[in-house]
Amino acid sequence: MNTSSLLIEIFLEELPFSSIKKEIKNIKPKFEKLLNENSLSVSDIEFFWTPRRLILTSKNFPLMQEGKTLEYFGPPLNIAYDKDNNPSQPTISFLKKLNINIDDLQTSTKNGKECLYYKTEIEGKKSKFLLENIILDFLDILSFGKSMQWGSVESSFIRPIRNIFVLLDDRFIELKKLENKYQFSQTKCIYPHRSKEAKEINNAHEYFKFLESNGVIYDQEMRKELILAQIQDIEKEKNIKVEIDSTLLDEVVAITEYPNALYGKFDEKFLELPNEVIITSMKINQKYFATYKNNISNNSDAIDLNNGFIVVCNSFDKSTFDEILKGNQRVLKARLEDALFFYKNDFKSFIQDKIDERLKKIEFIQGSMFDKVEREIKIATILCGVLKLDSTNIIKAIMISKNDLLSEMVGEFGELQGIMGSYYTKDDALKLMIKEQYLPLQEDSLLPSSPKSAIISISNKLDSILSLFALDKIPSGSKDPFALRRAAIGIIKMIVKFDIPLNLFDIFPQLESNYKKIDENKIFQFFCERLEGTLNVNQSIINAAIKSNQKDLVELVRQIDALKSIPNDFKILFKRIANILKNVEIKADSINRDLFVCDEERVLFEVLEKFKSFDIQTPKNRIEKLLEFKEILQEFFDNVMINIDDSKIKENRILLVNSIYKEFFKVGDIKEISF
Repeated sequence: MNTSSLLIEIFLEELPFSSIKKEIKNIKPKFEKLLNENSLSVSDIEFFWTPRRLILTSKNFPLMQEGKTLEYFGPPLNIAYDKDNNPSQPTISFLKKLNINIDDLQTSTKNGKECLYYKTEIEGKKSKFLLENIILDFLDILSFGKSMQWGSVESSFIRPIRNIFVLLDDRFIELKKLENKYQFSQTKCIYPHRSKEAKEINNAHEYFKFLESNGVIYDQEMRKELILAQIQDIEKEKNIKVEIDSTLLDEVVAITEYPNALYGKFDEKFLELPNEVIITSMKINQKYFATYKNNISNNSDAIDLNNGFIVVCNSFDKSTFDEILKGNQRVLKARLEDALFFYKNDFKSFIQDKIDERLKKIEFIQGSMFDKVEREIKIATILCGVLKLDSTNIIKAIMISKNDLLSEMVGEFGELQGIMGSYYTKDDALKLMIKEQYLPLQEDSLLPSSPKSAIISISNKLDSILSLFALDKIPSGSKDPFALRRAAIGIIKMIVKFDIPLNLFDIFPQLESNYKKIDENKIFQFFCERLEGTLNVNQSIINAAIKSNQKDLVELVRQIDALKSIPNDFKILFKRIANILKNVEIKADSINRDLFVCDEERVLFEVLEKFKSFDIQTPKNRIEKLLEFKEILQEFFDNVMINIDDSKIKENRILLVNSIYKEFFKVGDIKEISF
């Protein structure tokens, strides 16, 4: 098949990173899917992007669509013609459907019957006639969340389109329908960096060379590598360390066409501010990378924030770098001045020893934020009682944990809620607990560092779950606007890490007065559904543990861990036990030793009695001990017939087997486990 180069550049206004970050990974697959649907088989599509252009290119693009062979089967011959050998009604309908004559038909066999048959070859169209419709469809299926309209354009897109440049086989493709739909004037000119002049381009090789020499690094991966290399050079030159925030790096790559990393400084007096304030101000507002002093020595891992920052500018003209730095330093100074003012003011107004009454004016799901704090205190008190833990400092920490929501600093930087409270409290014993109250923030982020901090976080997350479930705001499908799934996963991880018993059915009755309603089973099921992803185990093992009717979540996790260790051959043996007991009604209360006939019965009974005398501490310990039954059980089943005529002996044997089953069932129903 004849192939040649294809180049598509969609040139538009600056793309916002917040909108494109999720869709970028889908752009190439969506374009390839459209090509396949149009019978254009391409294996080497490359996708590049900058803030102002989406580029799709191939060196081996087919110049013609693949041809098709279409086959149609009509009615069988025995009904295709009437008694006078004229076409029957089914045949007439078949001809009409295909718009052909009777002479165009052949016969062929289908499902063992001779049928009317028609075959036609459809020649593929030239690719240059297909590209415009493909691009139209492509733009329609891109999903950036938000879109906009401009001028008199009825169609919308993420940003105004200024040109769509297409070269196929180094020939310019006109796109009249796209021009009309998106209201742009198509041109052969390519616009490089903003400070450079546009130029008419005639082939793909010239296009890429022109961008490279005129301030556009079109390959996003090359931009990322360049930024990282520049930061490393600055680290060596300034003797500093830079913590690379991957999200910030991706954003900086997305907003630059020719990145240059520059090192700027701010007044040391601002280091009085908490690190989080300085870093957040730089990262969120200005897209700067924070820098740290390279002071690691004497086997110490200590590293302090440095009064410097790295800004990545979108300029390749070195003569502008000084002015760019001065401008960024002025902006940062103003922001840090504000932050320092807020910080000092907040110290004066922060309530240190009780819930701030002003929280009553901040609405929450049920009631106010003041009410939420009171509910969290109730949950924490119950958990401390379960753990026999002194609740004094925990309650104090929760009491003032949300007070920083009223601070000027959190009003400016919402991301710092909780963190600022840890700085504003004068009680050193409370600082870390308040700082860690929202951990873990994401599924893979840090957990609280102590049981006390964990109890505060669990109380916060559990209250949110209960409040929303009480209003039937239950996550469904992919929708989880309040991140309740993440909250449940966080709770599971914390109770496992710190071995915190959490029997929801025990604590819910003590909390009922605080919520409109509590559906215990629904909430317990919600937590159980989070176990598979959290523990990374087969769902059947989780189902087996749940069958034991264990309601304590941390104990349930232990049972799941124990069930993972059961070998497959024992699962087979256990399923045999389960099948024997299926639909069997057991009437006797206890095993009668006098009814034993075989040595295998006596041995199995003695081992069972010995097992019952063990001090079993954990589900894993129980499973390990029960696995010692394997050979004895196998001997029993190989040599003992259970379904015999003597009803008393039969029932006694069933009772013996059931006793074994019940000991396993305390960990889980093994027959539920799939291999």
